[in-house]
Amino acid sequence: MADIDIPETPIEASGRTRRPSAAGIPNVRRFLVGQGISNVGTFFQVVAQSLLVLDLTHSGFALGATMSLQFLPVLVLGPSAGVLIDRIRIPRLLTFTAILAGFEALALGVLTTTGHINLAWILGLSLLLGVAQVGDRAAGQAFLVELVPRERLASAVGFSSVAQSVGRLGGPALAASLYAWRGPAICFYCNAGSYVAVVVSLLMLRKRDLLPRTPQPRVPGQLRAGIRYAWGQPTLRRILLSNAIIGAFTFNFASFYSSLVRLTFHAGAASFGLAESLNAITAVSIGFLLARWLHRPTLRMFALASVLLGVSLIYSAASPTLTLFLIGMPFFGVVVVGYQTVAQSLLQQHTPNEMQGRIMSLFILGTIGTTPVGGLLTGWVTDAVSPRASLALGGIAPIGCALWVVWSQRADMSLRTV
Repeated sequence: MADIDIPETPIEASGRTRRPSAAGIPNVRRFLVGQGISNVGTFFQVVAQSLLVLDLTHSGFALGATMSLQFLPVLVLGPSAGVLIDRIRIPRLLTFTAILAGFEALALGVLTTTGHINLAWILGLSLLLGVAQVGDRAAGQAFLVELVPRERLASAVGFSSVAQSVGRLGGPALAASLYAWRGPAICFYCNAGSYVAVVVSLLMLRKRDLLPRTPQPRVPGQLRAGIRYAWGQPTLRRILLSNAIIGAFTFNFASFYSSLVRLTFHAGAASFGLAESLNAITAVSIGFLLARWLHRPTLRMFALASVLLGVSLIYSAASPTLTLFLIGMPFFGVVVVGYQTVAQSLLQQHTPNEMQGRIMSLFILGTIGTTPVGGLLTGWVTDAVSPRASLALGGIAPIGCALWVVWSQRADMSLRTV
């Protein structure tokens, strides 16, 4: 089955050609503002929960287990959730998942305030949050095709990356300050309140401006059909397999960096928050640039982004001091957003609308659903060897995937010329 070819449709303005942008679409702005506010709250909770687990247990393995339980439902239920996304109206699903995630954050805050918080409660509520994330992550990305026409999809993905990066820009530094001042409970309450913005933004969407997909009828074999389609498309197959490996070994950033700052550099919450904020500054900047200029991503771009992602983690692992580690954080912010934007844009541009939910669920499965395996492994490496070793392992994975993508693409081209 051949890859879908999306024609370029540049826009003429003031006598010159410019790339189509999603910024001028009101529904995009409304939706992503809500997502951005929620992402700030999410990073409040990521920082507070990571530091709380380390303060309670002093164990990298315990932190890895917490992250693993949070993403276990994505591993188990993620592909099936993609079938559901293709069958129902996405705004309804996003409203439900926002309410469920807000309840989880509120429960964490109440337990912490009353002094009943312990590792068992954190693990249980992390599992509940994972259930909410099963549909939320993939549905939010699949919803972009209902907000913008095809030629503006890459731009919308870029702005979506900005909304995620805004959370890292303000969330960690504020969360670390609040954690040091008043403890973790206030961070959990802030996250619970941020989900109100998601619900409000969904209610404010102009329905007449949406490009709604046709919900797919319930028929047997829809999940198998989605997997067969992904495997039959060379571009989708390479990205999804690479992303699964990278998700398992590389996308454990909260665990990596909190362990490195806390256990290796023996620094406090403020240093962890500063590291997150430094990488977010450049992440927001590169997100805006990609939203404006990225129109036709390629597999070569994906391979390059994967290599740079690996290099950034290896640099962090090799940093001898906290200062040198912090200097590398802006570069890390650039490559993470570059990788995610290129990978997602490639997938969505090569996927028909009726398959968006299933393909994006497979993408989210690779991004965070493999964390139950990778999080436990990297947590074990952190305790058995060092945080530096787990970071180095996370850096090697994307470089290996990039080499495989380039080799397999060249092999296919050689076969076609025989």
